[in-house]
Amino acid sequence: MSRLVAFPVVLFAIWLSVGCASARRTGSATKDATVATGREVGDKTEDVAEKVADTTTDATITAAVKMKFAADKTVDASKIDVDTKHNLVTLTGTVKSKVAADKAVALAKSVEGVKGVTLQLIIKSQ
Repeated sequence: MSRLVAFPVVLFAIWLSVGCASARRTGSATKDATVATGREVGDKTEDVAEKVADTTTDATITAAVKMKFAADKTVDASKIDVDTKHNLVTLTGTVKSKVAADKAVALAKSVEGVKGVTLQLIIKSQ
């Protein structure tokens, strides 16, 4: 009688191990797909973070240039518009003299991260 019981138990054990092996293969494939998706999401997140960092840098540069203008007596900060894109600063507006225009350019160039300054200032003597 023990052989009659042992045979179905052995068959059940074989069936169970085949099922487990199949589940392991499926689990492994799922894990690989999850890891690949995680890497793709990570790469896209990094790209977005870099774009945000670039925007933050431009905003920081603009603010720093405006602060330097406000602290300087030669440059009238209220008459100069500062625009920054890709670390390139554009100055537009009016100044009282060439000395003020040159000072504005020098102050803008002195800000960390500025790659260049485009001058679109109009000199209006009073």
